Amino acid sequence: MTVALDLVLRRDWKARAPRGDYTQLDSESARGVKVHYTGGRVDPMIVTDHGGCVDLVRAIQAYHMERNGWIDLGYSFVVCPHQKVFEGRGLHRLPAANGPGLNVGHYAVLGLVGESGLVEPPDGILHGILDTIAYIREEGFAGKEIKGHRDGYATECPGAHLYAWIRNGAPRPGVPVR
Repeated sequence: MTVALDLVLRRDWKARAPRGDYTQLDSESARGVKVHYTGGRVDPMIVTDHGGCVDLVRAIQAYHMERNGWIDLGYSFVVCPHQKVFEGRGLHRLPAANGPGLNVGHYAVLGLVGESGLVEPPDGILHGILDTIAYIREEGFAGKEIKGHRDGYATECPGAHLYAWIRNGAPRPGVPVR
């Protein structure tokens, strides 16, 4: 089975080069995915302006590299409201966003929603997260777990709406729940 993924490669979003080598994520230890949100304000205009999504992903990468001192964007992938999936660290690479000691167990997927502005994920983000999870399972050999960042780390991430969706089994929008 091949997963359909609208992947925006690093070169296409003009990602900065990492400042060092990535640590490999051991496929034996990747139990699944942890879902994140930005934690800040996300301009609701990104829903109609994909260019705003690109700018936001670049800004998050800059923050992670300059303020956090990380070698790159901390997420494996970033999903925008247009169901596009930005390649972050990508497959088989240890993320930095799950928290100290917690990165080895899960890939990190960011949905572009925040704690203010755009807080409720549009269906495009939910579909994109699920597409990304299927891709990570198939190509990155991750396990079945879908958790929020707060599962194991003291944070409000991934926010009330994304976390409720995860706790409800992460259903695909528009598909009847059985």
